[in-house]
Amino acid sequence: MSPEPSDTANSPRCDTTVTLAHLSDPHLPPPPVSWKEALNKRAISLASWKYHRRYVHLAQTCAALVHDISRSNVDAILVSGDLTNFGTPDEFAAAAEWLDALPRPALVIPGNHDCLVPQSRKVGLALWEKWSARSYPYVRIHNGIAVVGINSGIPTPPFMACGYVSLRQRKRLKTLLTNLGKRGFCRVVMIHHPPRRGLVRWGKSLLGMNKVAEILRSAGAEIVLHGHSHDATLTSVPLSDIPLLGVASASLDDDRPLRRACWNHLAISPHENGWHIGLERHRDDGVITERVYWVRPKTGPS
Repeated sequence: MSPEPSDTANSPRCDTTVTLAHLSDPHLPPPPVSWKEALNKRAISLASWKYHRRYVHLAQTCAALVHDISRSNVDAILVSGDLTNFGTPDEFAAAAEWLDALPRPALVIPGNHDCLVPQSRKVGLALWEKWSARSYPYVRIHNGIAVVGINSGIPTPPFMACGYVSLRQRKRLKTLLTNLGKRGFCRVVMIHHPPRRGLVRWGKSLLGMNKVAEILRSAGAEIVLHGHSHDATLTSVPLSDIPLLGVASASLDDDRPLRRACWNHLAISPHENGWHIGLERHRDDGVITERVYWVRPKTGPS
């Protein structure tokens, strides 16, 4: 996908179907963590990993899911956060290698685990700039489809996993979505924390979610993708008909249908004066569990 367009860019070329794979929360197996790196909130996450999470977030499950994606020949893979468990520099480097090895070009945003504690950008998010940007929100364009990546990950106190979208990000988000809509792009928004109540408990919620939801409603978006909940859900941005699409963790070994590892296959194509968006939900074993279709009106020039 190409870098974000300038304000004077021509209307998008929209002559074919664009396919996207959406996955989230792979929680890749962590390299060893030094005792100095664990003298903070990471100590709690390390205990959780040792006694529980490593037994349910399995590398082989994530590998099977990525293999299934490789057979779909999508145009790009969207990863909506929590590639790491503790957000250490070594994990960021390992995740960069994983992103580089994915079968199709990837775009990524951070999650709460990736922003677990404050640290220098050069040993953290800077390592993922190849698949994101220096600052958020960012835009990447492919044949009329604009993927907008937001960073909702922030360091939080122990036992909290809230997210937040800063005022600077919100201002830029509103401008980006408005301009992209005026120029006729299909806007696919990616955020880690869902901008809707009830999908996660309060301690994991998006703080100030009403402000983010209002921007999505007023500036416009065709679909919003999120992770964080580890549930395969389909709701909407509050007080709107904008689809809000969640996905289970890419590595989670769970027998419950909503929690079993899966990925979302999105097929987006021009449709009269709007966009046709098709969703197929794939489990890690390749079984399709859900199919949904939308026609979203185009807000810009036809």
